[in-house]
Amino acid sequence: MSMRNVLTSSIKRMRKTENLLRLLDETTLDVCLVCEEESWLLSLNGDTISIAPYEDEKSEVTITGEQEAMHSLFMGDDFLLSMKKRGDLAVSGRLKHILLLESLWYLSRGLKSS
Repeated sequence: MSMRNVLTSSIKRMRKTENLLRLLDETTLDVCLVCEEESWLLSLNGDTISIAPYEDEKSEVTITGEQEAMHSLFMGDDFLLSMKKRGDLAVSGRLKHILLLESLWYLSRGLKSS
């Protein structure tokens, strides 16, 4: 599964519940995701979540890793900070933003993306 497909599926799951979207109220956050040869910009703006190819825009958080690790993160199978500690992913940004992302992915893991 391509990184874009995994991201799209992850975003659909996040949108499925109001409780998760409430975490995003008044939040603006751009996340650069780098996986092998692909780079994506995940933008969170209030209740709007979008992805686009990354074009050197400013981002508050950068996450870099291999496809298997990124897939595990986006599917909510593992915690972002745990993966960073183990060296599975490189993560930079403010802790509050990293914890928000971790919460979104982990809390949406049991939801269907259909």
